[in-house]
Amino acid sequence: MIKTENDYFAPEGERYNWTDMRRQRRGAGHRFRNTVLVLVSVIAAGSLIAGMVVLLARSGGGPKVPDVVGATYDEAQEKVESADLSIDIDPMQDSSSECGGLTVEEQDPKPGTRACEGDVVIVRLEGLKDSPEYTIDNEDSAGDIPEPHDAASEAPAEGATRPDPIATAPAGRSVCIDPGHSVNCPASEIDPATGLNVADNGGAAGELQAMWELAQRVKARLESAGYTVRLTKESQNSYASLRTRADIGNTCQVMVRLHYDTNLHAILHPGEGQFKRNGSSIVYVDANVARTSAELAQAMFPSLQGVGVTGVRDDCGGTSDNTGSAFVGSVLSRVPVILIENDPGMVRNNPGGQDRVADAIVSGINVYFQAH
Repeated sequence: MIKTENDYFAPEGERYNWTDMRRQRRGAGHRFRNTVLVLVSVIAAGSLIAGMVVLLARSGGGPKVPDVVGATYDEAQEKVESADLSIDIDPMQDSSSECGGLTVEEQDPKPGTRACEGDVVIVRLEGLKDSPEYTIDNEDSAGDIPEPHDAASEAPAEGATRPDPIATAPAGRSVCIDPGHSVNCPASEIDPATGLNVADNGGAAGELQAMWELAQRVKARLESAGYTVRLTKESQNSYASLRTRADIGNTCQVMVRLHYDTNLHAILHPGEGQFKRNGSSIVYVDANVARTSAELAQAMFPSLQGVGVTGVRDDCGGTSDNTGSAFVGSVLSRVPVILIENDPGMVRNNPGGQDRVADAIVSGINVYFQAH
C-alpha cells in the first residue's frame, strides 16, 4: 500500500492538525515581526528623547558660574572646577608667588552667569600686586580721573605713530560714546519691545573704571573739535541697561562702545543676518546698520592699529541669557555701531595709554565722517 504525504488524502483529524501547525508558524512569524518593530520603535523613541534632553541641556546655557568672591583662591578653584569650569588669575596681576591663601575680591563672569563647560572664570586676588608687565607709575592719581590734556605736547611712545590730530568736525555731527558695564546689575531685565534680556553686567576686573576714564578723554577731544557728544550713563557707577544704551546711541549719528578684553583686541561690528534670541523672541541686525557699521569699523582700524587693536571682525557674542552671535546693543541699534575691545595694558591704570587710545578713536571717527 502506498503512503501519501498529501494532506488531502490524509485522515480528517491529521489534515486539521497540519493546518493548525501552519497557522501557528504564521502566527509566530507575525509575533516575531511585531516584536522587532516594537523594539525598533522603542530604540528610535529613546534616541529622540536623549537628543531632546541634550538639546534642552545645551539651550539651558550650561553650568552656572559659582560665587567665589570672599573665598580663598584654593577654595574658589575647588568650587569652579566642581562646576566643570576653569579658573585663572587676572593676567594683570603677578601670580608668580604662592596665591592659594589669598582672597578673591573680584570675578568675571559674575556669579550665576550661564557658561559652557570648560569656560574660564577670571579672578582678581586681594593683596596681589600688578604684574611688572602692566605696572604703571601713577602716584597720587590711582582711582581718580585725570584731566584730559593736550596730546600734542606728549611725545609718542618709541616705535609708535601718532594719529593725525582732528581738525574741526563736519557741521552737525553727533557721536555716542558708551563706556562699558555698570554696577548693581539685575540678573535679568526683559525688554518689553523685543523679549530680549537687556540686563548689563559688571565687566572684567578694572574694566568699569578704565572705560569711564577713557570715555571722558574721548568726549573732551570730540567736543573740542566741534562734535556733539552723548554718554550712555551719567557717572562711572550709574546703571544703564543695554536698551537704555542703545536708545541713547540711536539719537546720535554713530555709536562707539568701549570695552577691554585680555585675549581679544579688536573692533567688533554687527554682520548682516546676525541675531539675538531669548526663548521664542528673536531680533535680527538691521541690514543697513550692518553695512554702515562695517564701514565705521574699517575707517577706525588704521588709527587703532597703533594702540593695540589687532583686527576687525563680526560680533562674537555678548552677555546675559540671550543666544546668537550678535550683541544686544547691535540688534537694538539703528545707527552705525562698533564695539572696541581694547588691550587692558593700554588703558588700565595708564593715563598715557588712555590718551593715545582716545586720540586714535577721535582720529578714526573723523576719517569716517570725512567719507560720510
